[in-house]
Amino acid sequence: MINKERLLRDNRLCKAIIGLSVEELKNLAAEFSACYLTYRKKNRKDHERQMGAGQKGFIPTPLDKLLFILLYLKCYPTYDL
Repeated sequence: MINKERLLRDNRLCKAIIGLSVEELKNLAAEFSACYLTYRKKNRKDHERQMGAGQKGFIPTPLDKLLFILLYLKCYPTYDL
């Protein structure tokens, strides 16, 4: 897994790995986190379990999820069909 503390300290490394500056990543992470939590709460209304119950995901925090998504999209380009 990426050492996110090192990534958030080094602007050049951040741009090389995910294509965004540290400041851009922090702004995007704040928006992503808010949208992700809203999405999770909205889609849990019809479930019997409380939010947070059940199997835990492998990627723990919204920032880690965002870094995974950005790195995946940079390393594995999508193709037009």
